[in-house]
Amino acid sequence: MWVIRNPYIGPRVRGVKARLISMDQLRNMIFSTSVDDFISLLAQTSYRGIADKITRETPPEVVSELIQGLVVNELWGMASTMPNEVRDALKTYLLRYEVDNIKAVVRLMASGQYSRERAEKMIKWYFEDALGRRFIMVDLLNASNVDELASRLAALRHQSHEYLLKAIDLARNNPGFDEVIFETMLDRSWLEPLLKAADPIPQVSSFMVNFFNINVALRSKLWNLPIPVGRALMIPSGIGAELERRLQEDAPRILEYLAGDPIVSRILSSGFNELSDVVRYLHVSYFTAYRRFASSVLNMSTEFSPASALAMVHLRDLEAQVLSSIYNVVWSNAPRSIREKMYLLLIS
Repeated sequence: MWVIRNPYIGPRVRGVKARLISMDQLRNMIFSTSVDDFISLLAQTSYRGIADKITRETPPEVVSELIQGLVVNELWGMASTMPNEVRDALKTYLLRYEVDNIKAVVRLMASGQYSRERAEKMIKWYFEDALGRRFIMVDLLNASNVDELASRLAALRHQSHEYLLKAIDLARNNPGFDEVIFETMLDRSWLEPLLKAADPIPQVSSFMVNFFNINVALRSKLWNLPIPVGRALMIPSGIGAELERRLQEDAPRILEYLAGDPIVSRILSSGFNELSDVVRYLHVSYFTAYRRFASSVLNMSTEFSPASALAMVHLRDLEAQVLSSIYNVVWSNAPRSIREKMYLLLIS
């Protein structure tokens, strides 16, 4: 069915899949003996163009920019050539990069340290250039506080507008939790709308939303957030409704409830039962669990399905984040024992 309705999706999805790094390649990079070794391994992947720009002196933040810049250009170009309903969903997802820039501006404003000059230095302009949306951040930088920023987002009809307003109200009623409230609520602004995309895209976004809600719930317990704040930050979908109810329980009871979840179960079965450890390994476990999930979506729905398009886009994005993290570990020359502990769920 999908090959008839969307014949142009398949080749693009296959292209993303072909560029993914294998698990063996990732494992080899984790245990790189030096930055030169890492660069040599990177040159054998779809990131080879970046390998040519890195030397042993290149700091992690620069490498992260190179990796993320390559991926966002690649994925935005792919999204722009998709059928309308798929293109809209993928572009909604990729606006997460712009939301990261908005979060950086809000962070400065909320801390009372905002100046346009300081904000311009914090913004990752290569995201805006890749998305063709530099004008958005240029306009937002004319705001002097969070309330004015929300007004400008409204004027631009930006998808983050309503979420920022909710965050402002929540932060004013819960002083001391500003940063986590703004960061988490703005993350909802690119993720939650994906649940409203045309079928079958929500089968992928629902997996992503479940991870978001698990992350919010466990960090709420770790950081001792007031229960009403934790509940307000969660997306009322999937596992979220049950986790909202269970926020009144202690951490061991919540972990017991999550023991059957594919993300949390892997952490618990590896011997990490403390809340702080579970939170520490959540993102690595999510990457491995999501990689398996994305593969199952592709196998069941074929590469011509809109769900497969989102599945591969998110997987490529997650891979870029993991790769940036691995380079940071290699660049800092972390001992093998530390690397084994950090990436146990990825290498086992």
